[in-house]
Amino acid sequence: MAIKVLDLDKVTSIEGIRYLVPPDDFQLTARDGKVSLSCGDVPLPLLIEDYEALAAPCPTYDAVGRGIYQTLRTNPDCRFGERYALMLRDAYPHYVSEIATNLLMLDNKDVEVPYLDRKINLLKILWLLEPLNAHFPFQIGMTFMDKGLRASVLHLSTVNLYKARDFFLKALELSPGNPEISRHSGEVCYFLGRYEDAVVFWRAALAARSGPLVEDIAARIARVESREIPMVPAVDYLTAVGIAFQHFQADEIEEAAAILQDVLDDPVFRRDFIMPDIWYVLGESYEKMSMPKYAEDYYNEALRLDEGHQSARDALQRLRG
Repeated sequence: MAIKVLDLDKVTSIEGIRYLVPPDDFQLTARDGKVSLSCGDVPLPLLIEDYEALAAPCPTYDAVGRGIYQTLRTNPDCRFGERYALMLRDAYPHYVSEIATNLLMLDNKDVEVPYLDRKINLLKILWLLEPLNAHFPFQIGMTFMDKGLRASVLHLSTVNLYKARDFFLKALELSPGNPEISRHSGEVCYFLGRYEDAVVFWRAALAARSGPLVEDIAARIARVESREIPMVPAVDYLTAVGIAFQHFQADEIEEAAAILQDVLDDPVFRRDFIMPDIWYVLGESYEKMSMPKYAEDYYNEALRLDEGHQSARDALQRLRG
């Protein structure tokens, strides 16, 4: 019995995937009968090359596995994501092992933003397999927070930090009172200017924690309660810095420098966010505006904040001939 091609828009839009509707009684079998899955109630994703190479009415075990794996890695939030994840677990354990290995590799090195997006999707797949495990939404939230503080995408800080908060809240629903999740929930709320919420989360973290972090959390609570906070929410400053960096890349030097100077006028933000790249870009801006003395001062500040900032070191050597 032939199977039908399903309109992509009725399932999810993933480039390079075609969805097939199997017969109601279709069973996916493999490994000498050790794997047997009933697939008649869910569209099966296939890579385009596997779809075009179909030599039989129904797809092979390997073709379905490749399609499911690619679909979940691309969009684990797709309509049939939970079912696909369970199929992956039951019929393709080697892909689940590959996900765990990839996550371990991503955790053990400093990666660029596209790899953070990949990490988020891999964590979401594992969360589909263990929906009651708070570790996965917490780690997704941590990755969004990491992404929200990356210089290359600071202009998207608001979106990423709100996503981080949402996943922290989901993690707390699964692990109420967890001090580590509470602490980071307070941190992201502070970034977003939700100071009362930040204090609530930090107090929850204090109630269940001992050790060196206690003094730091207590000090942050005290600063908020004494209104020693940024003049505008930190996320607005981060977004402004991202926009300034975009101006700089577009060779709109004066606009970039003006925005960065405004941000640095807030001493609380400077204290809370040690960002040597701001000083470095200011140095480059003033060097381009033929103000080498100011440029040197900003490069030196970038190096004071980060002794390993090689770009600032190179710039100073260039200025000094």
